[in-house]
Amino acid sequence: MNLNQLRAFVGVIESGSFSAAARRLELSQPAVSLQIQSLEEYLGVLLLDRRTKRVTMTEAGNLFYPVALDILSKLEATQRRLQELGGVVRGRLAVGGSTTPGQYILPKLLSLFKGEYPDVLVTLKIADTEAVEDAVITGDLAAGLTGAKPKAQLKSRVFTEDEIVPIVPAKGGPGKLDVDRIKLEPFILREKGSGTRRSIEEFFESSGVALEELNVAMELGSTEAVVKAVAAGLGISMVSKWAAADAIKLGDVKVASLKGTPIVRQIYLITGRRAPTRTAEAFLYFLETVDTSAIKP
Repeated sequence: MNLNQLRAFVGVIESGSFSAAARRLELSQPAVSLQIQSLEEYLGVLLLDRRTKRVTMTEAGNLFYPVALDILSKLEATQRRLQELGGVVRGRLAVGGSTTPGQYILPKLLSLFKGEYPDVLVTLKIADTEAVEDAVITGDLAAGLTGAKPKAQLKSRVFTEDEIVPIVPAKGGPGKLDVDRIKLEPFILREKGSGTRRSIEEFFESSGVALEELNVAMELGSTEAVVKAVAAGLGISMVSKWAAADAIKLGDVKVASLKGTPIVRQIYLITGRRAPTRTAEAFLYFLETVDTSAIKP
């Protein structure tokens, strides 16, 4: 029995399939199957029931799973202690973010983090909020930044705030807007399900306006595409101030003043329930101490 066999077994249970575990462990699916088969041969029992689409544990698997978790947990804790004795933080760090924090906040933070911890190999996953949350829960990601209230299985805190601002073409776009004026302008929306769109919907609902009353010119799949469409004069929109910052600096779009309360949403830092690795501990401490004003638009 070896640690790779234990990691493969735990990976399949937590991911729900051999293919997902293979992606998580950066192995081929046959290699994962071989590791578990070898573990079963060593133990002399079947650990997994492979007859269903989603792999489940046998009675023996249920008995062995907490033992495997305990072994791997103790090993990770020992590795952290050894790294602390050496005084150097190194290893892998996988983090993720939903669209806005993933594209516009985390790259700046990771650049500062790498300046302090150059020996850490960082990977960044950008996906929708649910995918990032699931990856943090399974342990595929050490931490994430998302723009929606996290699931109960996660630990979380508010990391920073994001303001949704109205943007118009730099040349010829209106300088002031209210709800009635917005209804007359061609409006460019994010696709359904995006956090930005949800914030826009909530704003109009609070103003007594249904989304169907807007003169929607198009729906686009990314905030970057929305900003470019506005810059091209195809309409107006409302986007994260983080996302519009570069286009504003370049003079492609401008922020119009909007009558009413500013649209502000929380950006959450989410982590799982497991003990963090040494690299994750360093990253989380970095986030506790970093001056976020240095990265704001």
